[in-house]
Amino acid sequence: MMRLVDRLLASAAVRFVISGGVAAVAAVGTYTLCAVVLGLAPLLANLIAFLLQFGLSYQLHRVFSFKVDVKLRESMSRYVIVSLSAFGLNTIWVWLLTDPLGLAAWTPIIPMVFVTPCITFLASRHWAFTPDDRDDFSVR
Repeated sequence: MMRLVDRLLASAAVRFVISGGVAAVAAVGTYTLCAVVLGLAPLLANLIAFLLQFGLSYQLHRVFSFKVDVKLRESMSRYVIVSLSAFGLNTIWVWLLTDPLGLAAWTPIIPMVFVTPCITFLASRHWAFTPDDRDDFSVR
C-alpha cells in the first residue's frame, strides 16, 4: 500500500490535485461564506476568495506540486498571470451562471472545481513553474 502511495505522490498531477484541493477548499469555503451565508454579491465573494487563497496556492504548488527551485521572482510573476487567468475564468463562470442564466449563487462552484483547475494545471506545469532555460514541454 505504501508503494502505491509513494508512486502516486511521485506524480506532479496527483500532488497538484492535493495542493489544488486544499486551495480550492479555502477558496470555495470563503466564496460560500461570503456569497451564500453573508449574502455578498457573488462577484465580490469571488474576489475575496481569490485574494485569500492566492498565497497559499502559490506556496503549495511551488514547493509541493512541482517541487521546483526556480527563482521566486521568475515563478511568482508567471504564477500571478496563471492565477489572474484562473480568476478571470472563475469570474466568467460566476457572472454567466448567476446573472444571464439566473442560477443560484452556488452553481459556479461546479466549473470552478472541475474546469478551471485542469487549465491551471497545464499552465502551471508547462509554464509558471518551469525554469526559463527550459524550452521544451516534456513530461517530468
